[in-house]
Amino acid sequence: MRLAALPFAVLLAGCAAYGARPLPQKPDQAARPADVEVEVKSLHLPDLKPHAYDVSKGLDMTDVAILAVVNDPALRTARSEARAARVQSFAAGLLPGPSLSASRDRPTGSNPPGLVVGKSLGLGYDLGALFTSGAEQAAAEAQAGQADLDLLWVEWQVAQQARALFLQCGTDRAESRLLGDLKQTMQQRYAAEQAALKSGDAAFDDLSTGLAALQDVQTRADGLARQENDDCAALVELLGLAPGTPLTLLPPDPLEDIPAASVGAALKELPERRPDLVALRYGYEAQDEEVRRAVLAQFPSIGVGINRANDTSDVHTVGFSVSLSFPFIFGGAKQVHAAEAGRDALWQAYQQRLDETQAEVRQSAADLDLLQSELATLKAGSEDAEAMAKSAEAAYARGDLTAPAYYDLSIASLNRRLEGLDLETQAQQLHLALATLLGLPPEDLQHPIDESQP
Repeated sequence: MRLAALPFAVLLAGCAAYGARPLPQKPDQAARPADVEVEVKSLHLPDLKPHAYDVSKGLDMTDVAILAVVNDPALRTARSEARAARVQSFAAGLLPGPSLSASRDRPTGSNPPGLVVGKSLGLGYDLGALFTSGAEQAAAEAQAGQADLDLLWVEWQVAQQARALFLQCGTDRAESRLLGDLKQTMQQRYAAEQAALKSGDAAFDDLSTGLAALQDVQTRADGLARQENDDCAALVELLGLAPGTPLTLLPPDPLEDIPAASVGAALKELPERRPDLVALRYGYEAQDEEVRRAVLAQFPSIGVGINRANDTSDVHTVGFSVSLSFPFIFGGAKQVHAAEAGRDALWQAYQQRLDETQAEVRQSAADLDLLQSELATLKAGSEDAEAMAKSAEAAYARGDLTAPAYYDLSIASLNRRLEGLDLETQAQQLHLALATLLGLPPEDLQHPIDESQP
């Protein structure tokens, strides 16, 4: 009895046990950035140089990128899906197990003497799986690599989005301060004009001009406040923090220029530098192995088995069996053609992505050059504009400048400063986008997935 139970005990030893995992009942969001555990060494992001991650004094642009990659809720979901895809790919490459068969025949009716219960036990295996196992395992490994690199590309995009929101939120705050300062100055001027009108020292036209300018600045300040709230809230959400979490953002470090020669050199190596392109190559490799598997599956499949039995007359036998199947008679070629069609579609998808990437990089580089040229022109005249604004304020205070002219110059100066901030932010965001498009050296395209994590 113990010997009979031994095979079943061995089979059960290789089985996995069920473990329940109840769904969460509350949000999982940190109340502050310092509550999130971060392991910087495990990250592979564009432009990520050695960085001391310390958020006690505030968040810089690199801190934001790191925190988003580690804690973004959508990215955590993508990691779980990538782990599932990797496990499923691994399971798909496993060889099938043998088959066990058993029967028991009990005589019925008059039950003549001398008859016994007939028994049989057989063990069989389909050798056809051995012919296609190499292709299936190679396809599974390629699919696992594709899942890793697809996830890495998503991480790069999340990092870029976090940096872009960091810049936009900081720019919104700086512009809000400028509008706030001008609004406060205009409120003081308007109050002084009201007092002067009551004493007869000012005209009604001056008061109406001041009110119109004040209302214009107030409207713009309200609109910018809403934009700041939206942009900063989007950053908080991307970082996986609780809504309303205050963020202390440090001034961004100046970004290094990307020389045209570096762009050209990176374009030549782009298929080895971009995770999405390498992931597509893994996907193509997996489909190519599927074509090979379909070709091998056309050949006759052989099944072998051994049997031990006794019939009802108590005659004992030991034998073996061989079975043949002929898949090529029943549509094996169609499966090959279907696999080849899938491979052709992936080939075209890779070519399309490669063409689009080249165009995106060149367009981004050209746009960045134009923005930087425009920003340099704006900065060249910023000192003169600032001096003119201060002179206008002094002239208005002396009474040498009319109210309409003063307010026009003040608004023009503000617009120039806001335009400078916007252009600088756009240039920095485009710089980040270009760095992401150019990717990393091939040796950095590694992203092992820890399957033990929940």
